[in-house]
Amino acid sequence: MLATVVAAAATAMAAVPGCGPRANPPGSAATPAPQSRASSSIADGAELTGPTRWEARVSGIPAGGVAAVRFFIDGKLRHLARQTPYLFAGRGNLLLPGTLGPGSHIFAVDVTLTDGRHLTTAATAVVSVKARGIPRQVLGRWARDVTEAEVARTQGFRNPADGIPLPAGTWQVRIGADGVARYSGPTPAHDLTVGQVRFEPGGRLVVGNQIPNFPYASKGGFCRDTAGDGIYHWLLHGRALTVRVVSDRQCAARNSFWNGTFTR
Repeated sequence: MLATVVAAAATAMAAVPGCGPRANPPGSAATPAPQSRASSSIADGAELTGPTRWEARVSGIPAGGVAAVRFFIDGKLRHLARQTPYLFAGRGNLLLPGTLGPGSHIFAVDVTLTDGRHLTTAATAVVSVKARGIPRQVLGRWARDVTEAEVARTQGFRNPADGIPLPAGTWQVRIGADGVARYSGPTPAHDLTVGQVRFEPGGRLVVGNQIPNFPYASKGGFCRDTAGDGIYHWLLHGRALTVRVVSDRQCAARNSFWNGTFTR
């Protein structure tokens, strides 16, 4: 229902010359006070080439007045945020235009207020033909055995607030064309962990944080969502994907997991 409403609003706005992001039209039964407004960091008519920080902002609403912020792409719900800053895919993650395909796309935000009212805004932006997607050769499921030695290697900079060390054992990761890595580990507690991966030029791999509220519910990640990105280098040789850490002392468990060789 919400997806239909937001998509319809976005389409209508895109069809009006000079019309940018705005709140619900006056006279609507769900219209908040005139000063209340939702805005998006993606401007109408923008060209998206590289990874982009997509943030929704809400003004004219008292603290605690926002219940949820939903991010839609082409009418499909892609992320839900409940805490500020309201960021697509969560802290430390970005919108990856190259995973959407070149051409025009509608980026809409629907804000649900605690009193049940809504604020919406949308913009039509163009994904450049130069935008990079996820390399086809890395898509799919990979596995590797994480040893006790790998876990011990990162112990010196592990933050106790991140919880238990990474469990040793056989891990699997499924890399999707949407730039999402879906992890499953040797214990059930890690079976619903999802995070973002960004494959960049020169063999650079950026691993972001967990993606909260991912469809079908992510139940945690390697570290807290305030951890910075991990920087790695990747090399594919036949059915082996070798990843080496370049810089990642922000998240010990993520470092232990990714630094190694994965096989099909």
